[in-house]
Amino acid sequence: MTTDEVKKQYPGVTQWRKTPDSPIRWRFQKKGMKTTLLPVGVEPGTKVFDAAYRAIIENRAPRKADVVEMPNATLPETFKAAWKLVLQSQEWRDLASDSQSKNERMAQEFFAMQIVIGERLLWGEVPVADMTYEDLELLIERWEVTPSKPWHMKVMLRKIFFVARRKGWRSDDPTELVKWKRGGGKRGGYIGWKRWPDDIRARFEARHKVGSAARTAYALALWAGDRRGDIAVLRWDQLISVEIDGETVEGFEFEQQKRVQSDEDMIQFRPLTKMLAEALAPLDRSTETVLVTAYGKAFSGKSLTGMMAHWCKQAGIPVSNRKTGEIGYTLHGLRKTYATMVAESGASFQQQKDMLGHTTMQQVVLYAKGVDKRKTATAGSRLLEEKQTPRLRVVK
Repeated sequence: MTTDEVKKQYPGVTQWRKTPDSPIRWRFQKKGMKTTLLPVGVEPGTKVFDAAYRAIIENRAPRKADVVEMPNATLPETFKAAWKLVLQSQEWRDLASDSQSKNERMAQEFFAMQIVIGERLLWGEVPVADMTYEDLELLIERWEVTPSKPWHMKVMLRKIFFVARRKGWRSDDPTELVKWKRGGGKRGGYIGWKRWPDDIRARFEARHKVGSAARTAYALALWAGDRRGDIAVLRWDQLISVEIDGETVEGFEFEQQKRVQSDEDMIQFRPLTKMLAEALAPLDRSTETVLVTAYGKAFSGKSLTGMMAHWCKQAGIPVSNRKTGEIGYTLHGLRKTYATMVAESGASFQQQKDMLGHTTMQQVVLYAKGVDKRKTATAGSRLLEEKQTPRLRVVK
């Protein structure tokens, strides 16, 4: 039906949109009567529309048909429907299992949130196109009770808005219009994983001797910058020798557990530095993995988080506590300590990227936050001096 035909057949009914990108809905608006939106997806000329219009004119609630909800059913173009598409995507399959679990938890929590506290309508049941940046700002206020939650929710929502844009359900991503706080630092800045200062490291090293599982995990994070998943599965047969600029270099070459887009970035090489070699020297190399339990078995990535907390407690080192909100020292904090030392040593951005297994320079910048600028400036100056100092050539 044309707009004129609609106006003639249904006096008071006009088209309405919440935003320019929102889907068109029909609205009844007439002087002396309550302005009413007709149900989403119901079009003029249909029996359902006629019944809804008559109910408005007669000032009564329309009769609702009996609805049988099928298990796992979702309405089209809703957040739940978009999430189903996310789960079918290649991007989702490329994520590590830990990332999948975290995103799934965030999604289910979001879907169960009431749009208006006390009302029945939930976010999972509304069209993706209906959310605005104002809605997100209100949600952030509810999520901020847990400092890191807004950021994790943003990561999950961006996956939803990406598939929604591909399907033509909306043309923008409202998460780009909102300022997201990452962590709970000063002025809402990012804290993330705490670096291990010298005194905390000394305490750990005094309690856990070289050759122990605790010290091995510690060394692989601190002197190789490995993530927990890579530490857990690192094998002795991945220790190789390569020729670099006429020098034989020994190191571990492996495929990192974190899934990234570039095949080139999947393969990592960690030279066996003097510090790492000393930590691994007493270990039995007949085991498959470098790090093993007391029973000679490999750790899982998840179990290492709990074990590091246990080892820290043994050394009298504070650990994170969700109940109290205390941020303690973690395995990933050692990786961040490694990143800081690498940056302060004067390594270039490309070197930092390769030494940490990052895929973007933005990640390099994030991990380098908080470095001692005096140290980095001094290290850079020394590199400059070395380059500029004339080299003597001995002629016999």
